[in-house]
Parts: sequence; structure tokens; C-alpha cells
Amino acid sequence: MRTICILILAAFVLTGCWDHREIEELGIITGVAIDQPEDSTQSHMLTVTNQYVLPQSISSQVKSGTSGNKPYVNETVTAPSVLQTIRDQSKFVSRPPYYYHLKTIVISKELAESTDLLKLTYFFNRDHEIRRSVQVFISDEKAKGLFTITPEEDKVPSIYLDKITHNYATKTAEMAPTISLGDMSKYFSHQKSFVIPFASLKENAVYIDGGIIVNADSKKAVGVLTKDETRTFNWIQERSQGGVIEVFGLKEDQEHPFTFEIKKMTSKVKPFYENDELTYDIHLSFQGKLGEDWSYESNQFNQEYVEKLEKAIEETIRSMVVNSIEKAQKEHKVDYFELMEPFRINYTKEWYKVKDEWNQFFTKANFNIDVTVVVEHYQDVGRKLPFTP
Repeated sequence: MRTICILILAAFVLTGCWDHREIEELGIITGVAIDQPEDSTQSHMLTVTNQYVLPQSISSQVKSGTSGNKPYVNETVTAPSVLQTIRDQSKFVSRPPYYYHLKTIVISKELAESTDLLKLTYFFNRDHEIRRSVQVFISDEKAKGLFTITPEEDKVPSIYLDKITHNYATKTAEMAPTISLGDMSKYFSHQKSFVIPFASLKENAVYIDGGIIVNADSKKAVGVLTKDETRTFNWIQERSQGGVIEVFGLKEDQEHPFTFEIKKMTSKVKPFYENDELTYDIHLSFQGKLGEDWSYESNQFNQEYVEKLEKAIEETIRSMVVNSIEKAQKEHKVDYFELMEPFRINYTKEWYKVKDEWNQFFTKANFNIDVTVVVEHYQDVGRKLPFTP
């Protein structure tokens, strides 16, 4: 009897991979590009491109060490909805689409400016196969164009695009922070405007440079951030701990800038609300090194010289921040800096009175900007050659 019970139990426990699916039989999708149809009469439609990875091609390339054929294929369908494009692909794609390994979603700027992005991403946020960690990008031109390149580092463009974003935190502040499907859902649910990384195709490479502002009210793209505006966004939000600042100004005839490399930065934002007037005190603190200096007079051991450098860097950064905030208030008219959050925390009762018209309220706010820069060291030595004893 005991033996029979053990066998029955084993039958339930040792079932094996009863629901396994061979990888060669799956249409593994790593990227989705969404565009407006080229035919203007189909303005109510979506053109969706799925990038399918070919595992056998990747495997053969690894074994042979040669490039061979592309390890992916792009399939494009135009239909009224995202789900319909997937069903239509079943008519000519032998492998059913498999989204568990989806890495990136790219939306064309043209479509993002005319379409409710919350509705557009409904399918991706609610489908059981798609993770909320999938990264989202806005493309300068056609989104599917970003999936046609042949990068050397990573053979699959959609995976290559995902990996580039890892550089923003420590290498450059000119790239908007990564944003996922889950992040977008959170921003929309809290009625907060936000920024999506902006990608463009140059020759045979994808550049992620700047960002696209998404207005929480219209749920559409409303503006493009320049590199200085992107830097300011990253600094105020304390999203990036890297990047360089090029400064002219110590001499009127200076042909080349000196370059300050940021190693660490902090941001402190404090709102003050009195007599229906909102004022923000923003203090930005930077530490780093003088990464490059073309001047023969440069001398890290001369405190006066160092202080002049720090002052020039502070003025350059402050000018960037002031101009970016002014443009956000007067041109974009959107609080993409998320300054609503410290106001909500510090003035909760007042927040409920203005939250429905926050962007308008933001455009009337005052700002006090304070910048502190510390040059910790000069390249890898204290003084640049030639040296005069």
C-alpha cells in the first residue's frame, strides 16, 4: 500500500516539462516599433513592426565566428489596433509571436504627438506575456528604422538599443533616463508629466540624445529637450552622476574650452508657498576633476586659479539651469521636472486646490538657483607640462 501511495505521489510531482515549448518553434520578439501609416487615408490605423530573433542564426554565428545572415527579421503590419496587427501576422508568420523576452518599444515622434500614449500602451501594460520593465523610446523619424541597422556590438538592434541606455547614469547627462512601461503607467495614474528618451538614426548607429516631454494632461508628446535641458532635468532630479561641462570664459581669446568632468552631484529642492506665490530654492552641488585644459597657465596648486575655474563652471551651469526652467515655463508650459512632488509633500492642503491645473500653476512659480562646484583634482597630476621651475 505504501509503495502504491509513493507511486501515485510521484506521478503528480515528477510530471516533467509537460508544458515545454522548443525555442526553435517560438517567434521570440525583442522589439516593437509603432508608426503612423504612410498612407494619409489610414490615419486611424497603426503600423506595427515586430522584430523576431532567430536563435539558430545567433547560435551558428557564435560557433563559426562569422557574421553570416542577420539574426533577426522584421515583420510589419498595419491595422486599427496593436492586437489586430499581431493576429494579422499569424497569416504569414509560421511561429506564433512570443513576448516574454520583449526589450524595447519604440514609438515615432509623429505618432506620439497625435495619439494618446496611455491608450496606445494599454495592450502592452495588460498583456500577461509582457513585462512592465520593457523600455520605451520615442524615435526622431520612423520607429521601424531603428530596427534596420546592423550594430557591431550587438547583432539585434532592439537589444542594442536597450543596452545604450545603461550609460546615462555615470557617463553622460545629455541622455534622458530610461523609462519603462511600468513607469509610464505610474506617471499617468498620478497625473505627472515626464520625459521619454529620444532616439535617432545616424548612419549605422542609434543615438539616444535628449528627451521628449509627455504632458500628463493631454497624454501626448509636446516638446523636445535640448542637451542642456536634458542635463538640467537630470541634475534637478539627481538622475545622473556623470558627464562633462565645457567652459569658455577665463580669457576673451580662448579658442578651446576647459572641461570639468562630474564625478558626483547632489540636488536639493525646497518649495516655499506664501500669499498664493510659489518659490523654489534649488541648490545643485558638483564634485569632479578638471579633465582637460589647453592653457599653459593651468596650475592646480594655485588656489586662486582653481577658484576661478570653479566660479566659471558654476556660472555656466547656473545659466543652463535658469534658461532651461524659463523655457519649461514659457515655451513648453509643462512641469516635466516633477517639481509638483516636493510641493505636494510640503503643502498637501494647498496641493489639492491646484493639482488639476498644476502645469499652469508651475508656469507662475519663482526660482532661486544656487550652484556649488568643487574641483577635487586636475586630471591625474597636479600641474600640466611644460613645467617652469
